[in-house]
Amino acid sequence: MDFNFPAEDDPRRQDVRRWFEANPSPTYKQIAQRGFSAANWPAPWGIGADAEMMLIIEEEFARAGIRQPSAFNPIAVNQCGQSLLTWGTEAQRQELLPPALACEHKWCMLFSEPSGGSDVGGLRTQARRVGDHYIVNGQKIWNSSADEADIGVLIARTDNSVPKHQGLSQFIIDMKSPGITVRGIEDMTGEEHEYCEVFFEDVRVPADRLLGKEGDGWRITMEQLQTERQSMTKPGAVWGAGPTARELVNGLIQTGKIRQPLVRDEAARLYIEGELLRLLSLRNLSNKINGKPAGIEGNIGKMMASPHGQRMTDLAKRTQGVAGMVKDKDVLPLPAKEYGRFTDWDYAYWFSPATTLGVGTQEILKNTVAERVLGLPRDSDPSARMPFNQTTAPRAAA
Repeated sequence: MDFNFPAEDDPRRQDVRRWFEANPSPTYKQIAQRGFSAANWPAPWGIGADAEMMLIIEEEFARAGIRQPSAFNPIAVNQCGQSLLTWGTEAQRQELLPPALACEHKWCMLFSEPSGGSDVGGLRTQARRVGDHYIVNGQKIWNSSADEADIGVLIARTDNSVPKHQGLSQFIIDMKSPGITVRGIEDMTGEEHEYCEVFFEDVRVPADRLLGKEGDGWRITMEQLQTERQSMTKPGAVWGAGPTARELVNGLIQTGKIRQPLVRDEAARLYIEGELLRLLSLRNLSNKINGKPAGIEGNIGKMMASPHGQRMTDLAKRTQGVAGMVKDKDVLPLPAKEYGRFTDWDYAYWFSPATTLGVGTQEILKNTVAERVLGLPRDSDPSARMPFNQTTAPRAAA
């Protein structure tokens, strides 16, 4: 890594700090108007911040004790909103981006399907063009915050006659549209559910809500997922967020659990893993500073971070003995920080099994790294070259 952290007296830092001091309790709309919601975006949406400036802004948000818009409305601000700058029309940008950056409209992703498993390319939700609308029918599942969302980023099949990846298109849809039904999926955390399933029955989507052109859906979606995976290359317990291995070790020291030799060895391994993830996140920052685009290596970071978090939360609960088997938000002491849903070890533990499934399963990520990073032979997938309507025909007919 070839950069130094911006100093306390850096003029850029002082400028940001003065704004937060003048606006001690800013609304997200004020933050968006100042250009801090997505500071790396060009004006008028952001301030065209480089990677160092982004680091300064992130640190000053933390110093001011304010949750960043990218944490409150991640799908819009971090994963998908930027796609409108590249693929969207000016009308789409003017209508959709201001309320998204101001966190007035929450967004959700509508990608995974019950029948597709980890193969997003095999999705079956249909979007059929009829005049100036598309008619959407199908089902999505494991959609974070779909019950709270105003806007959905939907990938659907618009052409069955071409290979599966070529017939997909992406839409920005109104989640209050007639024909959309959202059901929460209760999980074992016992807290407010994270995931939902979404049903579409003859939902009318205006044709001007198509993002890019018909057939661009796979490419747009992969760009969005890559951005999401790279953001997870951090040392937190749940997808890069939440308590870290450093905080786990501090909690074990405070409670005296670190005196147990096996616990100490396990904690040391986790500490080393956390430092590797921290350094990988700094490497990503260095690449941005040097103008290198996000690459496929984001899969490696996510592939490491998810099981690391599972092992951390497991040790945090296990060291409590019988007490760790019940709900207890004070499993290990933590500093007073805002982690959103994952503010305590307990919730992070119960949620952690999802982390090696969501945003690409470990198996899919390992294949991707093997084939596209290490150059190993690719898995055979004859369906990738067949028209999709042939791959879904009855086996007897084939």
